[in-house]
Amino acid sequence: MDTSHDLPQPSAPGGGRRVIALIMALVFFSACAPSSQKEEELRKEIQALKAQITVMQEKLDKLQVGQQAIVDLLKQPAPPPLAVPGQPPAPEPLAVGQLLDSKDRYLGTRVTVKGMVGASMMDHKSFMLKSPQGMVEVLFGNLPDPKLIQTLTSTPLGDKPITVTGVINLPPARGAGAQLQINAEAVEF
Repeated sequence: MDTSHDLPQPSAPGGGRRVIALIMALVFFSACAPSSQKEEELRKEIQALKAQITVMQEKLDKLQVGQQAIVDLLKQPAPPPLAVPGQPPAPEPLAVGQLLDSKDRYLGTRVTVKGMVGASMMDHKSFMLKSPQGMVEVLFGNLPDPKLIQTLTSTPLGDKPITVTGVINLPPARGAGAQLQINAEAVEF
């Protein structure tokens, strides 16, 4: 009797083990590797982020160009003030002597006068502009800027000429004082 067919036949050496190992490797790699759908989603997100970065860079470039234009404008000297249509340009300030020589012409009008300061009466909020022809009293108590009034009352004024803009009036009779008064609207040092 032939018992050879009843005995199990040896399998090919390592063949079954190789198949099992190959199947296990495929299962392992498929579990570790991202699916093609996930890869595609990641690629789309990366592309969207790149597009956003590009848009942001363009906006940043525009901002930098705008900032540079502003800096360039700030470096340029300011243009002279524009004249109001229908209004003549501001004349040169009158000297105190010119005002006194033509006082009848300027009474009741707004003028700009430049001169040296003589006597000051800070308690009355006034000072005198002097010239060889006489003096003009400047009343500065009604100036719209309280800080300027304080500066005028606390600063010695005799060093430099002062420019005053205001309306010319005759003072009330007070003896041998000023020949004219200016109700100051602006004072410049």
